[in-house]
Order: sequence, then C-alpha cells, then structure tokens
Amino acid sequence: MLKSSAGPSLNVLISTGQICQSIRSKKLFYQAEEDASDARNAGPFWCGRTQSAVGPDGQLVGFDSCRASRSCCRTA
Repeated sequence: MLKSSAGPSLNVLISTGQICQSIRSKKLFYQAEEDASDARNAGPFWCGRTQSAVGPDGQLVGFDSCRASRSCCRTA
C-alpha cells in the first residue's frame, strides 16, 4: 500500500509537540502511527480534557487552533 504524501498524522503531531496532546479524533484510536494520512482530514475534533468541541479556554477545538498559542495547550 502506498503512503500518502499529504501531511503527518495526528499521532505524529501530538508526539512531536506540534499540536495539543488533548486534541482527540476518532482516527487516533485506529490509525497506525506509521500511517501518514493528513491530520487535517482526521476531524471532527474534540478536547480530551473537556470531552467537548470547546476547550478549557472556551474556544473551539480544531486542527489549526489547538497549538502552543492557546493558554490551555499541553504539548509533549
């Protein structure tokens, strides 16, 4: 099977500290770490801390927004 050349998977982004470790997606539970499917397509997303689409800071959870610039962001 050919790997996608899109972007790194959500698992890779979390483990390298590029995105908050609390972001969740269904793909996290079945995607192999070596699967390079683009994380942008892994949504919908929710926060593991609040268990909702809104993070602890009251802002929406999202691929582009759950980064170090947010006060609630936890990176590896």
